Amino acid sequence: MGHLLRRLMLVGAMICSALPLWAEQSSMSFDVRVLGARVGIFSIAATETGGGYAARSRFTTVGLVGAIKKMEADVTVQGRVAGSRMQPVNYNEAIDDGTRVTDVVVKFAPGLPRLVSGDVGSKSPPATGQKLARAIDPLTGVYILLRDQEPADVTCQFSADIYDGHRLARIALTRGELHSNGKTCHGTYRRLSGYSNSESRKRAVPLAIDYVSYGGVFRADQVRVETRYGAAVAKRR
Repeated sequence: MGHLLRRLMLVGAMICSALPLWAEQSSMSFDVRVLGARVGIFSIAATETGGGYAARSRFTTVGLVGAIKKMEADVTVQGRVAGSRMQPVNYNEAIDDGTRVTDVVVKFAPGLPRLVSGDVGSKSPPATGQKLARAIDPLTGVYILLRDQEPADVTCQFSADIYDGHRLARIALTRGELHSNGKTCHGTYRRLSGYSNSESRKRAVPLAIDYVSYGGVFRADQVRVETRYGAAVAKRR
């Protein structure tokens, strides 16, 4: 389904650890469809304090796709909050793609991000060096984009390097368009380093996020991504 769709599917889940009652908590759930067919559900839940955040996600296949090949993912991250910037510290993704089970642990601080343990499922040379200095993990990146935001904060000007322990990519939103009940941000998911030749053939993947006005905030309602299989859509439930 393409690397970006895989990343989106990995990033989703109900938080199941105990969270402080005084922390700001949020949760969301999306149906994922490819070419109109419902293939899975992902949800995200997170908690933010004055100086830190934690999130956990899960994706599972449903319907005919789930009957043919079941895929599950459980993803967690803990990190710090400095001003408006979220900086991951510990990231873990446990994936069962129906063929292989992996358990990847990535340490983002102190120092440069680095793979601690696990099988990232790639034989290509990994992304390394100072290019990783400002990278964040996939879950943090998607949570930043999909959490509720003040309308003035949805500028459609966003860029973040995403590192999963092996591959480095960049999510960038570059333009927006207003509509009657919100705003749509357009951008790309660009593969930078750590990909095989076949994965890198199409380096920039178009994406769009629809935000709608909801209770005084802008809420991510739908994410659209072009994949080699066709349009993939994650629609808020």
